[in-house]
Amino acid sequence: MSSEIKLGNTLIRADLNVPIENKIILDNFRIIKAIEHLEEIRKKSRTVTFLSHLGRPHGVESEFSLVPVAMEMSKILNEEVIFINSVYGSEVGNKINNQPGKIFLLENLRFHKEELENSESFAKRVTQNFDTFILDAFGAAHRRHSSIVSFGKFIESYQGKLMTNEVENLQLLVNSPQKPFTVMLGGAKVSDKLELINKLLPIVDNLLIGGGMCFTFLKALGNNIGSSLCEDDYLNTAKELLESENGHKIHLPSDFGVTKSIDSGLRKDKYITEFSNDDIGIDISNKSINTFKTILKNSNTVFWNGPMGIFEKDNFKMGTQSVTEIVSNLNAYTVVGGGDSVSAIRKFSDPSKFNHISTGGGASLKYLQGNELPGVNIYKPLIL
Repeated sequence: MSSEIKLGNTLIRADLNVPIENKIILDNFRIIKAIEHLEEIRKKSRTVTFLSHLGRPHGVESEFSLVPVAMEMSKILNEEVIFINSVYGSEVGNKINNQPGKIFLLENLRFHKEELENSESFAKRVTQNFDTFILDAFGAAHRRHSSIVSFGKFIESYQGKLMTNEVENLQLLVNSPQKPFTVMLGGAKVSDKLELINKLLPIVDNLLIGGGMCFTFLKALGNNIGSSLCEDDYLNTAKELLESENGHKIHLPSDFGVTKSIDSGLRKDKYITEFSNDDIGIDISNKSINTFKTILKNSNTVFWNGPMGIFEKDNFKMGTQSVTEIVSNLNAYTVVGGGDSVSAIRKFSDPSKFNHISTGGGASLKYLQGNELPGVNIYKPLIL
């Protein structure tokens, strides 16, 4: 691609779907990633306009407005990001055409049902004020929505650098991980990660399982897990995995921080063999942390998705904090699959200590599972 590329009025579909409470942004990681290559794009553009979804509104709902995101972007860039209370029409056209060199953010795409319906007429209306479209929303690339798969039918379109970087890093895990390759999974449910486990278990050397999901496996082995989270419908599936050809690769915690009531915040550390019927396992404890540490330190590639416990509560953060610190100091190639793991990293470590942190939890898991993502590689990569 020639260095003389001119993008004109550029529209970027980013993933700015960040947690917001009382109009305060709780985690701006996706915003930071969305503007990572902004200056390169601005040099070739007349204007740059971002658009995104936020949450799952039913029609126009003020609590899902992107106004706080525009304010946060302005703060990070130390420059006003002009918010436009629409996604198409004369208001958009007039503002961008009268203010060259500026950055804009349009309102929530999902205020329009046509976005979710993949309406081509909606795609045409949104793109008509622009010369170039860049799809850079990896976190939404598994959705067959209008902004993901149809905008490129009407204007010159590219796959953004963030998208390309995500795909390259995840491809490396599946196609050519340096061995030993360890995957560490946490979170609440086995059902959410089952497809991923089936896909990765044959190619990994170790699969570490923590979080609430480990109790389904532990119960399948005949342990009394007390009142801990368990998906009884998946007990047979868990047992089959443990007894399978690659079952020896699965490593489960042996000790936990337990409580009688999550709300009480009271913690007692116990081995799984000591659980009483009213014990709730909320976090992994010292022996399990050390076991995981030994395996992780002997790994050359690590993929991590999901916390080891309810780390938002101080008494139950030990396991997640420990594995965060362990993984952040490895010499291995480290990839983190988005979601709560990113929040843990920002709380307990530094994102720069990891080789790659995905902006799309759900999308990264679907990609690793081998599922087709409608928005991936449908446009030529942007090279500036």
